[in-house]
Amino acid sequence: MARKKKSDNGVEKIKKRVATMVKERPSHKEVLEFFKDVLTEQYTMKSKFKTAPLEVNKDDFKTKVIEGFPLVEKGALTLDIPSATRLFKRLCKILSRNKKASHDVELVTKALRNKGIDILELFKQAGSENGDYISDLSEKLKVKEDVLFFLARNSVKPIFEAYADELKNYVDQERWWRGYCPICGSEPFMAELKEEGARFLVCSSCNFEWRFHRLKCPFCENENHEKLRYFYTEKEGKAYRVDVCEKCKRYIKTVDTKELGEDVIPLIEDAGTLYLDVLAQKEGYTKEKSLSGLAINA
Repeated sequence: MARKKKSDNGVEKIKKRVATMVKERPSHKEVLEFFKDVLTEQYTMKSKFKTAPLEVNKDDFKTKVIEGFPLVEKGALTLDIPSATRLFKRLCKILSRNKKASHDVELVTKALRNKGIDILELFKQAGSENGDYISDLSEKLKVKEDVLFFLARNSVKPIFEAYADELKNYVDQERWWRGYCPICGSEPFMAELKEEGARFLVCSSCNFEWRFHRLKCPFCENENHEKLRYFYTEKEGKAYRVDVCEKCKRYIKTVDTKELGEDVIPLIEDAGTLYLDVLAQKEGYTKEKSLSGLAINA
């Protein structure tokens, strides 16, 4: 019963945040409602995902952090394929409601049914962020790459989050000041400004949040203040902004939790600010392939 209550609280938090953002951004209602359904399925399934026992060596972990190595390699983690497959099918149903993606989802579902997809290999390659594999399979199935990427990555994301929950206490936030996740090594897809202006990056794979320098590019480590800047829109104010680097021409969206004044859900904040992606990309900046990036083209 306790587990069910926890799940319900999590789902209610998702619904509440989406309802608030829809009220503030009615033009984003469709995409926000879509990601509400996605996150609800992920949250509901997360407790059902099984993780393999990890060999925890505190001294080894400490050395890894000092030397700049993430605690685990995603490709070496055991994946709960049955649970990920169930989630994959549920995400297919959710995405099939989108008219622009429904045909691609139909082809993916048919291929899965006819053994045209090696689901184990797909999850393994998606978890390891092998873009070439996703691209080749998309071409073979004649579906949009973004659709397959979205379905595969979001299907395995809960298991990486579960591993991150097990390992988070082994990360020394005062020693790890790198632009990639200390748990799994993935790039961040968003940033948060918290109490006293502390900047945290949010992992694109396991959702772990780690401390990072306020004035530094997480992608190319540029610290030249003259080549780092940010912008925001007058309508939204300073709660949401885009940090850009003139050296590598990449950007990351940032949410100021103090300005916002309430709890945030990174994926929902990302989906609710896609207009900032459009503005940044029009200026020639690029970003890590976000799990909500599908919504820009959906």
